[in-house]
Formats: sequence, structure tokens, C-alpha cells
Amino acid sequence: MTTTFGEKLRKLMKARGIKAITLAQRMGVSCAYVSQLVTGIRKPGRETLLKLSKSLEVPLESLLMIDTEDAERLFISRRIPVLDELQIRAWGDIKDLDYPSIVANVFEYATTDDPQAFYVAAKGILTCCGIDSCDLILVEPNKEIRSGNIVFVWSPGGVSIKKIVIKENVIVLMDEKQEPIVFTDEKTKEGWKFYKISQCIKKL
Repeated sequence: MTTTFGEKLRKLMKARGIKAITLAQRMGVSCAYVSQLVTGIRKPGRETLLKLSKSLEVPLESLLMIDTEDAERLFISRRIPVLDELQIRAWGDIKDLDYPSIVANVFEYATTDDPQAFYVAAKGILTCCGIDSCDLILVEPNKEIRSGNIVFVWSPGGVSIKKIVIKENVIVLMDEKQEPIVFTDEKTKEGWKFYKISQCIKKL
């Protein structure tokens, strides 16, 4: 389900504690105009997006990816959020894929067509599957996961990186240091989320 511009704008405003009147003052527009953006009555032009980016302190690229029918097909190099160890472990709402863009203080470029892609700083995160030497791990939450992929795992016990094997109705998560974790149905998988890891980056 695609998040509309108004929904994302409302969430960003709430996360930063910015009311419509304050945002309007920062942008130099009327409060009614901001209200129309939030409700979807108005669509923002590039000048408005630039003002929003500056006023909300979010990258312009993340605003450009909102409410675009072709968002999943865009494949451009753009700045995406980087979550450090503390931020990723504080990710309480695992269904909120806007979380990285809201809380991140650091952004790096990536070539991806996933509008909700983000990096995880590997330091402090348990790694496996040959990516222990990575500095940044590119996570693409909307990409299809196939058997044999490396996945970023959120579980009730914390975050980790595993190799996933899928056979019929059985899912197995594996790494070199622990016993495999086996899921035989949706009930046993309750509270667990898997996101595809697409790239491992070693910074120069």
C-alpha cells in the first residue's frame, strides 16, 4: 500500500513536533496551504518540496519518492537514511517503514528503486554470511525475498542478519554461529520480520 504525500507529511510533522502554523511560518506560506498539503487537496511543486525539505530537515530525495505511482520503478542514485546500532534497536514499531527517514541523522547515496530503502551501520550488529567486514548494509524492505537470500531480521529478541531458506511451508534462518531457527507456520513466525539485504558496502 503506497503512502500518500499527506500521510507522510503528517507523520514527519508529528515526529518533529512541528504544528501546521509553525511549518507555514518556516516555509513562508499560509497555514491553510499547509493544511491542503496534509489533506491532499494540493500537490506540492518543486519549490514547495524544497521549502518542506529545509523546514522539516529531511532530504529532498525522500520527499520526491512520496505519492509517486512509478515509485517502485524509479532506479536512481539518491540519499537514503543510515540507522546506527541504537536507532535500529529502538525501532519499536516494526511495521513503520517510514521510521528510518524520520529518525536518521546521517544519509548516504544508494542506487535503488525501493522508496523505503535504508542503510544499517554494521558496527554493533551481529553479522554473518560473509558480510562481517561491511560498514553499511543496504536493506530494501519492499523487495521479494527468495530462498538463499541474506536478510535483515527483526525479532522479539532483537536484530540480526541471517541466510533464509524457504521450502514449501517451512522457513529456516541460518548463520554460522547459532542453531538454525525453523518456522513451520505463520503462528511460529509471529513477531518476526525479514527484509532483503541487497548490498554490502565497505567505505574507503
